Amino acid sequence: MGGIFTSLILTISLFRNRQPMKIMNAVWILTGLWASFAAIPAYFRLGYRKDRMVIGIGNNGMNMDMNESRPQWHSVTLSTLHCGAGCVLADIIGEWFTYFIPVSIGGSVLIGNWLLDFILALIIGIYFQYFAIRQMEKISARKAFIKAAKADTLSLTAWQIGMYTWMAITHFVIFSGTPLTKTSWTFWFMMQLAMFVGFFTSYPMNILLIKAGIKKGM
Repeated sequence: MGGIFTSLILTISLFRNRQPMKIMNAVWILTGLWASFAAIPAYFRLGYRKDRMVIGIGNNGMNMDMNESRPQWHSVTLSTLHCGAGCVLADIIGEWFTYFIPVSIGGSVLIGNWLLDFILALIIGIYFQYFAIRQMEKISARKAFIKAAKADTLSLTAWQIGMYTWMAITHFVIFSGTPLTKTSWTFWFMMQLAMFVGFFTSYPMNILLIKAGIKKGM
């Protein structure tokens, strides 16, 4: 319930405080779903002020520099949240899809769920990154897609590894005797905790990708 309430609060605020990077409106709403009340101070610290964006005119037209006026950890955190938003949306879609239409790989429904979630996360995550790149840089759709795939695949995979590690502990250790159903609040609370683990496993990868110039900080 906390995640839904937080997401609603952020949605109301975003009506009056639209983000310069349009995709970040969706990112903050999705972040509210998994981070719950922790997303509120994060939003007001990192996303509320409008004066953090710097717009310059270069040889290729308008260039939006989202991180010139912010500390590096701000930029990395926003980039990681951006990555996680795709994972969150994919997991919500994937888990409810497999609730009604089970997907099995090698006789394992769990592996089938995770594989579907991962594929959806890649598709949605790359789209989110593509959307951001197209707004920040005046380049062709093809180049933007290639950059998005390079930028988001590794960071998103790092997030999913952390998330799956926690969910494996949940399934095989914490609730090994009583499997959780997807309609229970406990299942989705465990998913929220898995997202926190995913955030921390993806954060170092985002640092490396930004330093290497593969990914542009938000």
